[in-house]
Amino acid sequence: MNHVATRSYWWLRRRVIAVRDRRLYRSDRPGFPLWREYGGWAVRPDRGWRSIRWVTPPLYYTREFAADDVDGVGDWAMERLGIS
Repeated sequence: MNHVATRSYWWLRRRVIAVRDRRLYRSDRPGFPLWREYGGWAVRPDRGWRSIRWVTPPLYYTREFAADDVDGVGDWAMERLGIS
C-alpha cells in the first residue's frame, strides 16, 4: 500500500506541481491575466495560491461577454481592478 501511495504522490508531483515550479505558463511580469474558464471570463493572479484554478475561486468572474469579445472583457477587468 505504501508503494502505491508513493508512486501516486510522485506522479501527481510531476504532472501538477513540477509544472508550476518550472514556470512554463507564467509571464515575465506578475499580474492579473484574463482566463477563459467554464463558459466565462475570470481574473486570477499570475502567481500565488489564487492562481490555482481547481482549488480556489477567481478574484472576479463574469459571463456577460462572448468568447471572442476580448476588448470588452479587457475593459471590464481593468474596471474591476481599478485601472481606468
